Amino acid sequence: MNRTAVIFTLVMVIGFAAQTALAEQTVYKWKDSAGNLHYTQQPPVGIASEAISVKEGYSTRNDAAREPTPEELQAAEKAELCRVATRNFEMLSGPGSLMRRDEYGQDHTLTNEEKTSERDRAKAAMEQHCPPSN
Repeated sequence: MNRTAVIFTLVMVIGFAAQTALAEQTVYKWKDSAGNLHYTQQPPVGIASEAISVKEGYSTRNDAAREPTPEELQAAEKAELCRVATRNFEMLSGPGSLMRRDEYGQDHTLTNEEKTSERDRAKAAMEQHCPPSN
């Protein structure tokens, strides 16, 4: 095979690979009867869905993106409160002592009673903000 044919073949293979990498894919966005949002490669049967074209590759910031709805903001805040409460509960349930900085900037070690009280508060926050586990 001559050099020109090898280069031509290589260029064609690279071009085909690039085209495949940038190919669009369609996914379907829909909500189930409980209101949970799903994304699937096949449209659901008997449920309204929205077809979304997705390009493979890297993403960039989209300044024209829509603002989150109040419900989405509330769900994100609740998820963050759940994450913090869970982390605090785990830390307060572990062995060893914990220190806290007071309003004057002074550190002091929590007593067992304070640690138990804080763990109970973290557990109550988890019950309020975290979804029930199955």
